[in-house]
Amino acid sequence: MSMVKPQDSTPTTAQHPPTEAGKRTKVTKFQPIRPEMCVACQKPVYPMEKITADKLIFHKLCFVCKQCKKKLSIQNYTPFHGEFYCVFHSKQQFRKKGNSDEGFGVTQNKI
Repeated sequence: MSMVKPQDSTPTTAQHPPTEAGKRTKVTKFQPIRPEMCVACQKPVYPMEKITADKLIFHKLCFVCKQCKKKLSIQNYTPFHGEFYCVFHSKQQFRKKGNSDEGFGVTQNKI
């Protein structure tokens, strides 16, 4: 015959050691999550208004072309050195100099 130790029906929670005031605080498994921040306006971004481009998080309204401020989407943007352009302006800058770096104002390392 096996002996099974009866289990206590009350749930256990982890507790921090006593603080200076002598009070204990409960550690819960679900701590509030710090909201993600928009890189353009530095305000919290909630899932319904979130766009992620090149691992950067934006509000849908903050994700705009650097040149004309037109609203961008995942299908119609071109990234260049951490800045985002609409398809029209990325092509225009490329045509201007024939080189994407010079068209966007980045100096070339020519020998």
